[in-house]
Amino acid sequence: MAVLVIVLMQYMISAKAGLINHVDGQANVRLHEQVPVGSVIQTGPNSRVEVLLNPGSFLRLDENSAAVLDSVELTNIALRLISGTALVEAADIDKSAPISITTGNLRAFIVSSGLYRLYGDTAEVLDGKLQTTDSSLTIKSGRQITAGGGRYEESKIPVNAQPDAFDLWSRQRSSELARANAFARNGYSSSGPYGSGFTNAAVWMYSPLLSGFTFIPGRNYRSYYGYTFVPLFVSTPHTVTRSPNRSPVQSSRTRTSRPPSATTRSPAPRPHPTGRGGVRQGHSGRGHAGGRH
Repeated sequence: MAVLVIVLMQYMISAKAGLINHVDGQANVRLHEQVPVGSVIQTGPNSRVEVLLNPGSFLRLDENSAAVLDSVELTNIALRLISGTALVEAADIDKSAPISITTGNLRAFIVSSGLYRLYGDTAEVLDGKLQTTDSSLTIKSGRQITAGGGRYEESKIPVNAQPDAFDLWSRQRSSELARANAFARNGYSSSGPYGSGFTNAAVWMYSPLLSGFTFIPGRNYRSYYGYTFVPLFVSTPHTVTRSPNRSPVQSSRTRTSRPPSATTRSPAPRPHPTGRGGVRQGHSGRGHAGGRH
């Protein structure tokens, strides 16, 4: 019976985005639930959720947040943040099938692998590349974009030496997924990799270690947090490696999110980049906040 359930879940994620891969706390969705198009995914206080998008891409919702998937087709994923804060970690993006995001008045496409933070009318490109839907602006790593008043404002992300609780939780999820990838690579998975016809060559694989899915990349991938994922056919030691030299961009935020649970191992805080930069306003008025839907 358990094998049948896994097979059915694999069938669902092979065709659609929107499978709930992890629930921490109270939410209006259940673990392994396939969320239909247009249904709200909502978290309560001290609660977070992880949702599978295309193979290797994850939507993570912070506490007191809500989001909707307006399209779940793997070649046309569209997500909309209604309230709160979200992170999108993307391992690989097919240039012909970018992920569409909407947050407040901002509409854009994720066109590169990386990590993106969404809130209000703003998207932060912690790593990767974002393009407005009208193609007037391309936002690269370390920059953020805000839409309002019919125009865009691009600026540098303010840096901060300490990540917040949501960052730490997202990093922990990346660590757990990488560990499951290592176990799967060494034969500790209850099922084989399940592809999707999606052209980025990555596949999902169910992991009993997670009670959820990790992913197997088509080629070596190191996450924003420094964790390594490798294809099944690569022969490497049974470890998850991290690069101590990764110095990702951080945001300056004052938040009241809960700290990680004492029963959950949390990675060390991310080192902040060299120097601190203030907000630099630029490109005001370039482009238009509207665009194709």
